[in-house]
Amino acid sequence: MGVAPIGGGDGKGKKSGPLTVEQVRAALPTNEQLGDVYVGDDLAAIDGEPARQQCAKDTGTPCTGLVAAGHKEAAARGNADDDEVEFTLFSFDSKEAASAAMKGMAAKTASGDPAPEPTRFTTGADETQAFSNGSSGTRTVMRVGTVVAYVQASIYHTENRDGMSALQVELIKKAG
Repeated sequence: MGVAPIGGGDGKGKKSGPLTVEQVRAALPTNEQLGDVYVGDDLAAIDGEPARQQCAKDTGTPCTGLVAAGHKEAAARGNADDDEVEFTLFSFDSKEAASAAMKGMAAKTASGDPAPEPTRFTTGADETQAFSNGSSGTRTVMRVGTVVAYVQASIYHTENRDGMSALQVELIKKAG
């Protein structure tokens, strides 16, 4: 596909860095990218102290090196099953900082009551930890280079749920 890794390089000496606020906004899925079934609120992307506070709350870590954060929610139109999905992104200045936040967020996600079951599926991320709380609820924490992505999906069809995480990884790679 020819997409340069986030926080790595393109093999030609060009180094990509952390995602900026504008790039985080571009990495969040639009309603069109989610397909004609889902509709959601506007994309939100922030930086500075408000972003750090949200990151610390979500990950349980100090979020040292945070550059920007973003969020998007969507739900299926007129769906009686209440299919919905949330996307949260945190961009860091290093892979190490992103990895620390990802591990904190995964630990916090795994500590729910009742404890969710670990689950596995392919996302295309550098690191992935996913948890399921039944047949339709999945929380996926991923690291793509210097970006931590959290996809919380309450979706009946697992192929749609898995596709949302894969879409998020693809959009992060394109934005970088």
